Amino acid sequence: MSGSPKYSSAELARQQQQQLEEQRRRKAVEEARLRAEAAERERLQRLETLRNIMITQQQSVATKIQQQQQRLYPQVALDLKQRYENQISTIRNAQNESQLQNVAIELKQILHACDQAMSQKRRDDEEKKRKAEIERLQFEFEELEREVSDIPTGDAQKFDDAGQKTVQQALRSTQTLLIAGHPQAVQVPLTDATRAVKKHIQIITQRRADWEQRKAHSEQVVGKIRDLIIGLQADPVIMRWHSGSITQLDNQLQQAQKCILLENFNQPIKILADVQALEKKIIEEANLAQLKADKRDYISQSIVATLQDMGFSVLGIEDEHKGHPSTAKVFTAIAAGRAINVSVPVEGQVWYDVDGYAKNTVASVADGSPAAICDEAESVLTEMHNALQQEFGVQMGEISWQGKDPKRTSRTATDLPTDVTRSQGEK
Repeated sequence: MSGSPKYSSAELARQQQQQLEEQRRRKAVEEARLRAEAAERERLQRLETLRNIMITQQQSVATKIQQQQQRLYPQVALDLKQRYENQISTIRNAQNESQLQNVAIELKQILHACDQAMSQKRRDDEEKKRKAEIERLQFEFEELEREVSDIPTGDAQKFDDAGQKTVQQALRSTQTLLIAGHPQAVQVPLTDATRAVKKHIQIITQRRADWEQRKAHSEQVVGKIRDLIIGLQADPVIMRWHSGSITQLDNQLQQAQKCILLENFNQPIKILADVQALEKKIIEEANLAQLKADKRDYISQSIVATLQDMGFSVLGIEDEHKGHPSTAKVFTAIAAGRAINVSVPVEGQVWYDVDGYAKNTVASVADGSPAAICDEAESVLTEMHNALQQEFGVQMGEISWQGKDPKRTSRTATDLPTDVTRSQGEK
């Protein structure tokens, strides 16, 4: 008897195929919901963290303005107070990070306005005290120096290095004239220095605001990448078939985070596009693989149920290779000293290995050479195939094996191969 394994093609009826596809679609919807919920939870957590930061910053602004009330005009202090109090409801009701980032910008502008207002009041108060032109000019010069010194460390060089050098040169020239004690000679260079300082501060303020906005947007993009990964990790189907791809996505997340540290704020947007494309591919491939696995499981369970109806005792269905989701399902059916070993892969032929059935040897129709036959085993498998189609919609192909005589009818078909070739009548 031939020792090669038996195999047969397996196709689902259209109704069963549609049922499996519909089940996969429903499950995919649920899996998408789980991903979305996981991503939304992460987004809300980040939103609450940023909200708490904004609350702290708002309180800090309020404290500073309250402490500086004596250095502000009453109406200006009221206006600033109204501005920072207006942010409370915005912070509390913010639904996204952009709204909170706008609050951060507004708080910085309030602080800047407070500083400007204090500076203005200082000028006005000092103006009343100055009795001589040189004193007024000296004060203006000192105000310029104070404004320049108030620029955050590193901002001048980072955002307007050329302007910083221009301001330093203008201040040195003005100071030299002030020391010489010639008020009329000081006015023009002081005006030029004032203009240079105002322009310098304006450029720094605008460029820093642009920089912070680009940085905040880049951080939001990185957050979207993180949300996407967490969503995929929450999907059991994705982790079953594509867990290795999550490591690749984590590497891209780390790369995007590094880009922010390097102030390469445009690169995370490109990384997000790549990640989203890979996410789509991962989901499609995982769903396709799961559908094939569902088909394999359905066929395996249908064969087991059919064999049990035919009087066989079936041992538990097992994975041919443990830990591999795409491995074949294998099991053994036993009845009256006879056994049928079955292997159902995710793709390809269903394989049988029969044992304990009577065999005979006949001349091949093709060339007259001896050929082993086992009508009894083939009859059992054929009966099972018919029942599979009628009861479960599983359409099994013709029973085939290596060396089968193509001209022999199924009634006298070549013996189903087993592990060892046996002589006529051997059990």
